[in-house]
Amino acid sequence: MQRVTIALIFVAVHVSFASAQAPIPSRPDGYGVGGPADSHVVVEMFFDPLCPGCKASWPTVLQVIQAYGTRIHVRIHTFPLPYHTNSFVASQGLHVIANATSRNLDSIFQYATKVFENQAAWYNDATQSMTMPQVVDSLATFVASTGLVTKDKFLAGMAMDDINFETRVSWKYACSRGVLGTPTFFINGVFISADPTWSLNDWKSVIDPILGSNDKISTPVKDCPPNEKECTYAPHKTQCCLAGENCIPNVGCRCFNMKNGNKCA
Repeated sequence: MQRVTIALIFVAVHVSFASAQAPIPSRPDGYGVGGPADSHVVVEMFFDPLCPGCKASWPTVLQVIQAYGTRIHVRIHTFPLPYHTNSFVASQGLHVIANATSRNLDSIFQYATKVFENQAAWYNDATQSMTMPQVVDSLATFVASTGLVTKDKFLAGMAMDDINFETRVSWKYACSRGVLGTPTFFINGVFISADPTWSLNDWKSVIDPILGSNDKISTPVKDCPPNEKECTYAPHKTQCCLAGENCIPNVGCRCFNMKNGNKCA
């Protein structure tokens, strides 16, 4: 009987946990660069600023961004791991930079780059003799030296409950996506086994075929005739609408003239 009771308690706790509603972010989570968020290829990286593997992957991620420009969308999400000392502080710092610079993407990505470059200063045993306020002050002093924001502004952001909560929501969002460690990568919402050993060519071997397949089905139009109107009804998809036709998002040129048998005049 005792075993049955314990089993029922376990099941109840498990079901309760599995059905718990993760907090919904106030806006789509993460920070993206390149093309629009609905590009044919969307690369997502879940990272911990104090993760050595993320540091090793970062230069290649920047190469991918540089190589593809606006042809793809690259989005980063913070996912601080509990066994990397100070990782939550470093992750919150990225959200502070986003808040302090009105989500300036150059500043956000520069912060990630600079922290990766100086990761050893806050990684595990490096701060074992420091208190948490001292760690935060150390990070603030470093950020100020990069010119991203002033030390006072960074410290003020680190003290804001809203930004602390935003960092937690971002972590829970990653959990809802099934992220277990870092770095974790997705392409178009599907997990890919990319790791720090991947080169730019490895990324190209996955991305290029997707872009190529979409290039074949897209219908680019260079110039519409003078009597027709250009209709960009979806990313990278354009048609020329005839007189009387309307440009319908995600559909294309259509004419809705019920008095004329749904034919354009």
